[in-house]
Amino acid sequence: MKKFLWLIFLSLIFSNIVSAKVYYSNYSSFSEFQEEDVVASDTVDVIKEPRYLWYKENKVLTDYKLYNNLDEFSDDCYLTEYSNWSNKKIDNIGYIYETREKYTYTKAKEARYIHLYNLQGSYGAFRIPELNITIDGKKINYTFSCNGCNSNFGKYINNGNYDENSSYIDNNGSLIVDLGKSYPITKIEILFYIYDLGSTDKLYTIGFSNDKKDIYAAQSYTMKFSDYYWDNAQKVIRTIYDLNIPTTSYVTTYNSYEKEDCEYIIDTKVNYEYRYKEKWCKVYILEKEYSNYSKEPIDDYIYKLEDSLKYFYSYRTRDKLELNLKEITNKDFDLKNFIISSTGEVVINSNINWNKNGVYDIQFKLNDLIVTEKITLNVESNLISSLQEQIKKYQEEIKILKEQLNKCNLDKDCLNKKIIELNNLIKQYEKEISNLNNELMKKEEEIYNLNKLNNFNSNKITDLEEDIKTLNEGIGNVTLEKEELLKKLNNNKIPKYILKLGSLDSKVILIIFLLLLYLSYLIGKKSNKK
Repeated sequence: MKKFLWLIFLSLIFSNIVSAKVYYSNYSSFSEFQEEDVVASDTVDVIKEPRYLWYKENKVLTDYKLYNNLDEFSDDCYLTEYSNWSNKKIDNIGYIYETREKYTYTKAKEARYIHLYNLQGSYGAFRIPELNITIDGKKINYTFSCNGCNSNFGKYINNGNYDENSSYIDNNGSLIVDLGKSYPITKIEILFYIYDLGSTDKLYTIGFSNDKKDIYAAQSYTMKFSDYYWDNAQKVIRTIYDLNIPTTSYVTTYNSYEKEDCEYIIDTKVNYEYRYKEKWCKVYILEKEYSNYSKEPIDDYIYKLEDSLKYFYSYRTRDKLELNLKEITNKDFDLKNFIISSTGEVVINSNINWNKNGVYDIQFKLNDLIVTEKITLNVESNLISSLQEQIKKYQEEIKILKEQLNKCNLDKDCLNKKIIELNNLIKQYEKEISNLNNELMKKEEEIYNLNKLNNFNSNKITDLEEDIKTLNEGIGNVTLEKEELLKKLNNNKIPKYILKLGSLDSKVILIIFLLLLYLSYLIGKKSNKK
């Protein structure tokens, strides 16, 4: 049952759709392209065009920048003042360096005197057969002063013969050797021999000074030696390097930016120091100058900005008029109801005579779109009036024929002719009378059916109210006002208990009737379940 009703309902809707007619005007010209998106439809024709920003590069001179090997620089440059000196050099093309050598010199101290003291040997004396002093390997002459030396000490100490026992110094004595002038302490070499028959430890201390008092480098030695033969005297060679003393006690270290050449310098280290001026120049940069959005390059704007894609839209429009044309059966019908939709205001012109049924031209004007359609006017009241006018006309013609018949007198031919015409006219008159009666009977029957249907619907609504009342009593808390319930049952439209069906379209009446039948079916089905 439900499917059947839906099929009828859809068929009625489809019949209305099929009867619709759609008219289009010609398209307008395309608009200028714009950024705003335009949606295409049957009235809007759209062209979608991809566009980009295009640019050219202009060479522009900017402010000063530290010179480098990346940017493009002009010849407009200047140098800053020198920085402070540093031993670090920054690898930067923008620094103009000046380099200088820094010398670190290690210089030996001067020594003129060699001291031998704290002497100790066997049998009360420290025996030295020979004492030689060399500078850079060359033997030099010297003088000496001695405390505890034997009387012939000077004669034997430097005679080139060490296998003799003729020069000695008493224990705890001392010997100061004067080199005659100062020499770098690092170049002094002391060579002497020690002879001793006894087993006592031989002790001696060697020191250096620039005067006879202030000894600044000294080293004490203990020596185990004894031998019976003079030619086996122990040879001792000592330089400052043999003394186990800190280097700082006999050298000084200093820096100089001048190159020195001196016999006292024993070591030279060369380091470099740097200072720089910064080179600043004005820089050329490439500035991008953009064109407007376009599909292709414009003039010398030849470079495309790839991520600038944007779509532009040009469109043209046309008017659309959609009509649902049908026969007019009501004098109160508004011609605008023929219009389902339109893209603008529609002007309607017609030659309809509302008091006379027939086919009329109706013109619909939507801007430049002009549509002319023929519409049938078929109003029942016009049909009855037309029949009544026709009957009245026949009555007048019959009256005229009767007058003409009386004028024939006894003319047989005239009488026969007029009688035939009168009979024919009376037949037509009777036919029109019959048509009029039929139309009146149809009208009465239609009113009767509508009233009957109206009473039927009123009874159904009453039944529904009773069922709802029963349901409300069973549910308890759920109460619905009659008007709200009727709204829900009728898609939020309050039905009138007395329906004025005479003014409704026949299809609408049919739909309402079918819906009421369906409601009745549902109520009956629910009653059966109980």
